[in-house]
Amino acid sequence: MLIGYILLKRHLVVFLTLLLVAVGLEAYWHLGLEAYPDVANMQVRVITQVPGKAAEEVERLVTIPIEKELNGIPNSHPPRSISIFGLSVITVIFDDGVDAYVARQQVLERLAQADVPSSVQPQLDPNASPCGEVYRYTLDSLTLSPMERKEVQDWVLDRKFKSVPGVIDVTGYGGPSKVYKLDMDPYRLNALGVTQQQVVDAISRSNGSTGGNYIVQGDQNYMVRGIGLLDSVEDIGNVVVSTSKDGVPIHVNDVANVSIGEAVRRGQVGMNDDDDVVEGIVLMRRGENPSQVVDNIKANWQNLQSSLPPGMKLDPLYDRTALVKKTIETIGHNVAEGVILVVSLLMLYLFQVRAALICATAIPLALLTSFILLNVFHVPANLLSLGAIDFGIIVDGAIVMVENVLRCIEHLDEEQRKDRGQILLAIYHAARQVVKPVLFATAIILVTFLPVLTFESVEGKLFRPLAITMGFNLLGAILASMTIVPCLCAIVFCNKPPSHRESPLLNLADRVYAPILKYSLVYKKRVLAGALLVVMASLSIFPLLGYEFLPELEEGNIWLRVTILPTSVSLDKSVQIASVLRHWLRTYPEVTTVVSQVGSPDDGTDPNNYSNIEFLVDLKPQEEWRDRFRQNKDPKEALVDSLNGTLTLHEPGLLYNFSQYIKDNMDESIAGVKGELAIKIYGPDLKVLTRLGHEVSSIVRGVKGMADVAYDQMLGQPQVVVKIDRDRANRYGINSQDVLNVVETSVGGLAETQVVEGERRFPLIARFKRDFRSDVQSLADIRVPTASGGKVPLLQIASITDEHGATAILRDENSRRVAIKANIRGRDMGSAVEEARRLVDKKVHIPEGYHVVWGGQFARAQHAMQRLAVIIPITLGLIFLLLYTAFGSARTALIVMSTVPMAAPGAVVALYLTGTHLSISAGVGFIALFGVSVQNGVILVSLIQELKRQGYSMRKAIYEGALVRMRPALITTTVAVVGLVPAAIATGIGSQSQKPFAIAIVGGLVPGIFLSLVVLPVLYSILNKPKNKTLDAHNSNFLLETELEKKESHHKFD
Repeated sequence: MLIGYILLKRHLVVFLTLLLVAVGLEAYWHLGLEAYPDVANMQVRVITQVPGKAAEEVERLVTIPIEKELNGIPNSHPPRSISIFGLSVITVIFDDGVDAYVARQQVLERLAQADVPSSVQPQLDPNASPCGEVYRYTLDSLTLSPMERKEVQDWVLDRKFKSVPGVIDVTGYGGPSKVYKLDMDPYRLNALGVTQQQVVDAISRSNGSTGGNYIVQGDQNYMVRGIGLLDSVEDIGNVVVSTSKDGVPIHVNDVANVSIGEAVRRGQVGMNDDDDVVEGIVLMRRGENPSQVVDNIKANWQNLQSSLPPGMKLDPLYDRTALVKKTIETIGHNVAEGVILVVSLLMLYLFQVRAALICATAIPLALLTSFILLNVFHVPANLLSLGAIDFGIIVDGAIVMVENVLRCIEHLDEEQRKDRGQILLAIYHAARQVVKPVLFATAIILVTFLPVLTFESVEGKLFRPLAITMGFNLLGAILASMTIVPCLCAIVFCNKPPSHRESPLLNLADRVYAPILKYSLVYKKRVLAGALLVVMASLSIFPLLGYEFLPELEEGNIWLRVTILPTSVSLDKSVQIASVLRHWLRTYPEVTTVVSQVGSPDDGTDPNNYSNIEFLVDLKPQEEWRDRFRQNKDPKEALVDSLNGTLTLHEPGLLYNFSQYIKDNMDESIAGVKGELAIKIYGPDLKVLTRLGHEVSSIVRGVKGMADVAYDQMLGQPQVVVKIDRDRANRYGINSQDVLNVVETSVGGLAETQVVEGERRFPLIARFKRDFRSDVQSLADIRVPTASGGKVPLLQIASITDEHGATAILRDENSRRVAIKANIRGRDMGSAVEEARRLVDKKVHIPEGYHVVWGGQFARAQHAMQRLAVIIPITLGLIFLLLYTAFGSARTALIVMSTVPMAAPGAVVALYLTGTHLSISAGVGFIALFGVSVQNGVILVSLIQELKRQGYSMRKAIYEGALVRMRPALITTTVAVVGLVPAAIATGIGSQSQKPFAIAIVGGLVPGIFLSLVVLPVLYSILNKPKNKTLDAHNSNFLLETELEKKESHHKFD
């Protein structure tokens, strides 16, 4: 009834379809497009600056007390942390689905209870994802110094960028921060009888403002303000510290030099030939769309530029939308090529241009419907979700509908073909015949994607949007097939009925398939044995595939991490090495820009020592690379190998780790380690952990496929240790804290107050001049005030020794740990890790109290494979239930499901021949393959059963049904294959993620359709033998019967 109403109101249906097109186009312009989905867990980081403290003190005073309080927060995992010189960073990871603001509030509540020194102020990092760095820029000027540029970054651009919608924070990196320096002379202090603390206290008391309420004069209130702020070097130098015995004031200038200088730097940025660059890293608020945020930045660009002083400009350095655009180009090429191939193939098969175009209308309508639903349900679109859409599958329902319409119209005689009513009636009957099979077949494909929605964590965030997008497209396609497609058939064919044209391709398929089918139905055992042999052969290949989590997604850049040994290297030396490495990287014409980052930004959001140098290496498009790289199977890997060789040759002894910008952040967010493989060893003693890290890394380095192997260098930091002799200190009436305060003030420096310049504030750092704090002897001569008013050298009350301590202390699961990190190149992850694991278990003795955990992408891959091992049987079970519901017979349902093992061998062989490892992407491809394969089985078996109900013998029903349904099955399958061929062979940026998915489907469908069309009729014949032996004997001469009736084979059934 519904089909009839739709056909009668066909012009209304066309109008509503045009309305859907308009709404869909509007939805497309508002679609949240991103290159790759954000797969990071919900994380909250606690950052605590502890100036001057060694890693051991930072761990003891700050990290452990805060960790203690952060344990046990609902829906969270035990925190992980890093403690380095002057900095503690603790990361709390929450389960998926926890609201960011709820998580941050819970962390803040626990943080308030932490027993940390009153001088430190733990803070939460910005509410941004680990892959929230969407834009980078540099501040350039020919006239202003790096310190002046850094001041503009911190006090002007920071606020300007934060006002841009979607931006949560801007991290300033590079350039020295401005400070007021108070360099005290200990000789002059001693000569004038003044202590360091007196100088600091005097300046603090001389720098302030207050209010005196108000006074009334006449009928006006006058506010009383007391202004005593220091605002210049001269003001600071003129502060009175004390008076001499003669009553002469002692000013700060008498005991110290006051100047404007640079703060102690945590890091430094260089770009190309410039060693000191000021860089800004723009962070997107969690949950925002990167393309929209970057567009907002560009829309405010002129406003940002105009806020800069004369002679300074902003230069873009990294733009996430460039990757999005390249990704969209990849999707666009695949979509365009797929649509063209699908339409061309339909024309060849149907031999009717109008019919092919009617079928093709399902493609844009399905896409537009999905755009609308994606917007409604706030599902972002990305490369994986859009690039893996098979337009061949999308158009299947329309093909079956139009092919059946053409066949029914062809059966009309000449008089009926002149009658518009008869043609409309034929279209009505044709549509009614296929409505249920098409709906059911589409339901099967939808069901196969439902288990993908149960994926968890990283794989869930990657593939749930794909399943949702595919489901929305199928809903749009089935809506189009049931409405606009029959309406267009009525509008087009009623005016001019299609002429009878036989497709040469389908005629050839008929001539080839008919004898094969007859042979198969006679020699059933041979056919089944051959099919079983094919399945068994593919099973023997399956272990050779290897497995990985996901293929590496190409970003068009290289993120190079270099570790200098020993890790106690100075900032100046690291900057020098970074400059040399930038030079050698830029000798490659494939490289456009090289930016180096030494150490950490000032806000501590990326905690690293000076021994850590990171390079953002921007690359030209691969089409512009030299032939020696482009001719390799993996050009990027060949380039990385060459770069590694060049850098190792010119700067040996360094540890090199090659990754990509987004990938590097994601690896660290997932496992806390910047590498694909993370082997974590837990235990209490840093020396034992370091020894075990060295042993394991030496073994892993020798495993084929392991690259960039390194372990955390936690020891080797030279330290000057001042240890107080309490007995001697007590004799002078000095307590330990007094001694420590003197050491901190004299050597480390204290920021006791700030100098205010308008809206800007700069710390004032007081300490000894460099000459009096640069070596052990200078420290030994520092004078400590005694209880009697005298002073005693530090060496008389403390020992001063050179020792080696920790450069960094890493903790995870409430325990210290060392991590061995590695990347895998030229081999699948699964076999490489299994070999490494076997060797480590055999050769490394793990002491009692220590344990090893293998993590990183390897752990994710194992978890995902275990998930697939559960999901695939569930998928098959759901398909069986649907088939059982449709056919009312478990036997028939199992017969139809025999198409699954017929399709799997081709997928396995295709993955093997293309060198594609088994991954989550390939696993989802297998799941989709099962649905498409069963779809063909449903179409075939449903007709066989219909013919049996019409009185055909079993063998004749099987033979005739198979011949008739061969055409739509062949068309839908080959169209589905052709629709994914562009994705299977694509090489553009982002194509790596969808290739395994496409290869599995294409490889499975090509041989699967031929095996199914042969084996399924045989199985149906064997498992549905007629109970009436006489009737079966009457039809036993099958070859003769089919030969006599072949002329009326597939044209008989309406």
